[in-house]
Amino acid sequence: MQPFEYSLVLTSFLVSLALADIVMCFHRLLRNARRVTWDGRVLIAAALVIVEIVRLWFATWTVRDVAQAETFSVYLGIFVEILLLVLLAASALPEEVGEKCDLAAFYDGNRRYFWGVFALYQLSYFLMGFFVFGVRQGVSGGTVDAFDIFRLLAPLAIYVFLTFARVKLLDYVLPLAIIVFYLVCYWNQALVA
Repeated sequence: MQPFEYSLVLTSFLVSLALADIVMCFHRLLRNARRVTWDGRVLIAAALVIVEIVRLWFATWTVRDVAQAETFSVYLGIFVEILLLVLLAASALPEEVGEKCDLAAFYDGNRRYFWGVFALYQLSYFLMGFFVFGVRQGVSGGTVDAFDIFRLLAPLAIYVFLTFARVKLLDYVLPLAIIVFYLVCYWNQALVA
């Protein structure tokens, strides 16, 4: 087992916990659908977390040959990022349905925490991506360019905005825009050895 593969085991467990939490909470919502007052903002936010988990998992593969990725400090940074994703997954959907479950009320009560954690995650991802790996490799495999900086900072700005702003239309549009942006950016990327 190579050092990168060894380090991936612990992060794999954490990613599995995050995905399992979202799936189980969504399952409870579906099983109790009659008692749920649905709100698309919650579902879009949960979808964004899933896309982010998959994107980070996919991006982690790209650092397998970077010697710095095997240092304790970088691994700790990656570990913190994944812990933040676990917190996001745990807060994306309500844990219990109860007699009534109003997803709009859930979103409104959870928004500052959820988007604040997302902003912390994206800040961590930016710092890790730019300062540790960025000088070596941009999205295209070359050096970091303006697109790479935009790709890292635009979501951060959106998450900070969503933490404090209460504009219902933007609660739909901005997370959907990030999902589409990530799908377009990464759609044809491939895991290669």
